[in-house]
Amino acid sequence: MRFDDLTLAGDEYPQGACGSQQEWLLMYSRGVPPALIASWCRVDVCRVHRAIDRQIGRHSEWFDRCWVLHDQPARSRDRRRFRRSREQVWWEHYAAMSAYVDRAGGLPVQNDSMEARVLYRWLENQRRNHDAGRLAQDKIDALNRLGEWVGARKGNPEELWGLRLEQVRQFRDESERFPIYDPQRHPGEKVLAVWLGRQRTWQRKGTRRPDRQETLTWLLPGWDKSRNALEAPAKSV
Repeated sequence: MRFDDLTLAGDEYPQGACGSQQEWLLMYSRGVPPALIASWCRVDVCRVHRAIDRQIGRHSEWFDRCWVLHDQPARSRDRRRFRRSREQVWWEHYAAMSAYVDRAGGLPVQNDSMEARVLYRWLENQRRNHDAGRLAQDKIDALNRLGEWVGARKGNPEELWGLRLEQVRQFRDESERFPIYDPQRHPGEKVLAVWLGRQRTWQRKGTRRPDRQETLTWLLPGWDKSRNALEAPAKSV
């Protein structure tokens, strides 16, 4: 077989955009910048960034690996000799964050620059780990030295979680059912339905904090069932 037999005619090559987000994520995980991915795949770079952000939210360890590829200098060819542990990677990220705070005078904002965007994502990952109780105390103490890193979001996450729990409990007690996600018929239930749906998702994935699991089971019996697990009782005739 000749090489010419393997080539395609010009009109036989794929046309249009490559919309496979899995391919975008694969390229990003190999060190390809989002702008270049967007150019190669003929898509808006904002779509690539959104896909990357969603993947980071689902798999924090994936972001740790990508961060090294995109933002760390090249290593020696003898990689085994210089291979770093997850602990070393975390403190390298923290050192970069600390240097940025000293230089900029505050925590990074997502859209300030590419450096700020990367550091912002890393800090968001630490906030999620802190919320889930997976952040060691020495790391919490180090982050506290940067300033109000937990409170940088809109509201305190612990207080917001407790508020949503109480709102769902009151709704269940008053209506004798759980909130439904149906913006057309029940627009007032949307926020509570989304919150409860997230709790069920984390339950299925096994990432539910044990203390919150106990609180939900105690205050909201049947919360982990499908929607409308608690139906209003039939009226007697």
